[in-house]
Amino acid sequence: MEDARRASETFDSIAEHFDKTRDRPWKEVVEFLGRSEGSVLDIGCGNGRHLVEALDFGLKSYGVDASAELLDICRTKTEGRAGLVRSGIKSLPFKDRSFDNVIYIAAIHHLKNERVKSLKESKRVLKESGDILISAWARELDRWDLKEEEQDVIVPWHREDGEIIDRFYHLYRLDELKEDVEESGLEVVDAFHSKGNNYVEARKVG
Repeated sequence: MEDARRASETFDSIAEHFDKTRDRPWKEVVEFLGRSEGSVLDIGCGNGRHLVEALDFGLKSYGVDASAELLDICRTKTEGRAGLVRSGIKSLPFKDRSFDNVIYIAAIHHLKNERVKSLKESKRVLKESGDILISAWARELDRWDLKEEEQDVIVPWHREDGEIIDRFYHLYRLDELKEDVEESGLEVVDAFHSKGNNYVEARKVG
């Protein structure tokens, strides 16, 4: 519950400004959605920029996020066409094998612990042979002035009114993200780096 409360408080406080700076869907996610069929769950859906794309592709779309403010923005953008639920991401409020696809974009890195547990939840709600795309900020970037073993950072968000809101990030190395995905029981299909993010595409098999 600590992560969910922290995410709720943090993103509620920056939701309006966050929405202004997150208006474009990521190419990697759009490509994944473009080859998906059926239903999709967006874990940590934020302001809904990827759910709008999912709906445009004709996917039955659902989103979950801890921030009530972001969900309100998401609800407006999707014009009520997506199912939206307020929840943390370590325990998802959906039945087993509910979705054909899952996108888990730029959210897992906000968890201080139990990241594999969260990935296991994403597997649980996937149907058999369902696909998932996961992304996290990359530790490999030169921008991080950290010791070799350091991966947890606090990144400030500068609101328009001058207030600074701290956000927790666990910076993932690509191999580490692959290992966590594999530990969750998902089968890695592809793993790659793009524009400061590490991505893993995986499938639920067996």
